[in-house]
Amino acid sequence: MSDTDLKQLEVSDDSPKISEANTESNSVIEVLPPVLREIPHTRHHVKDEQLGLQIRDMARMGLSKSQTALAARISTHLLDKYYLDEYLDGQGSMQKGLASVAVAEAMNGNTPILLHLLKTKLGWSEQHQIEISGEVRSVVSNKPMSKEEFVAKYLTNGES
Repeated sequence: MSDTDLKQLEVSDDSPKISEANTESNSVIEVLPPVLREIPHTRHHVKDEQLGLQIRDMARMGLSKSQTALAARISTHLLDKYYLDEYLDGQGSMQKGLASVAVAEAMNGNTPILLHLLKTKLGWSEQHQIEISGEVRSVVSNKPMSKEEFVAKYLTNGES
């Protein structure tokens, strides 16, 4: 490789010129370090108390985790990491309210709710017993039968 193979840098006269009147041969030039800017990190999340209260209210209304995260404009991962206590508190509050209303209705004589609570919370069930009477005949064979053999074996009362 020779010097002529390298691209030559073109020098232009457009560069700023320093007048000799402003420069002294003994002057000291001070070089300052670059100013550091803080760049926000996209992965860093700071827990917001107001957002936590909103998440608790949404969970109290019955929204699922993914619906709550979508409404709060955060990922479900961030909801699990930072706001899970608020979400569970809201869900528990909703369940407590629904249970108290259901029990009050059942105690006031609402039969369908009473039966539902008895079956789901106390394990009651309406058991049905099915009795099978008669003779069970099954066909289990590895060789095919003709129609006459089938009728003689299974459809007659042994009158062959």
